[in-house]
Amino acid sequence: MLAAGRSRRAGLFKPAFRVGGVPLVLRAVDCLLPWCSRVVVVAGHRRADVAELVAGRAGVEVVVNEDHDRGMFTSVQIGARAIAPGSEGFFVLPADCPLVGTAVAGELIDAFVRHGGRRAVVPEHGGRGGHPVLLPISARARVLAAPATATLREIVAAVGAVRHAVADAGVLMDLDTPADLRALDPEPALRPSEE
Repeated sequence: MLAAGRSRRAGLFKPAFRVGGVPLVLRAVDCLLPWCSRVVVVAGHRRADVAELVAGRAGVEVVVNEDHDRGMFTSVQIGARAIAPGSEGFFVLPADCPLVGTAVAGELIDAFVRHGGRRAVVPEHGGRGGHPVLLPISARARVLAAPATATLREIVAAVGAVRHAVADAGVLMDLDTPADLRALDPEPALRPSEE
């Protein structure tokens, strides 16, 4: 779970933005938690706030990306380092993609198993790819060996991917701007992002 950024474009600290009373980072965690033995949340900017938001959720661990200002892929690398031994695969989900239903992760795992656990599985809705992405454990070494300027898209292409169509349009939702957030909650009561 990637929650290390500064939320500059959004104008407020996105992981703490509440929809239906639930912070976005917790919504994203709860999408994966029923399917994963552990959810690793990568924090950076306002790391203490992120840790507080997920405190008390069993199976959730917070790790810190000291280099979060170098780009999102550095958080993917920090998360990959924290993968438990014996894992067959791992999800990557940004905290600002919080409206994915819990059933999606189960569908992706089924598709992953059907394809032998050797390729990435990308959810697709309406012909567009989204999140979370499920990567085979073989991708971990590629992630760790890649430069900080690499992208998740490049890793997915390198290991090969299958698209899995889902009915859940939440896989496409990426909350980046104030307008994106207002569409979910027209009156957010949250302080602006702090630099």
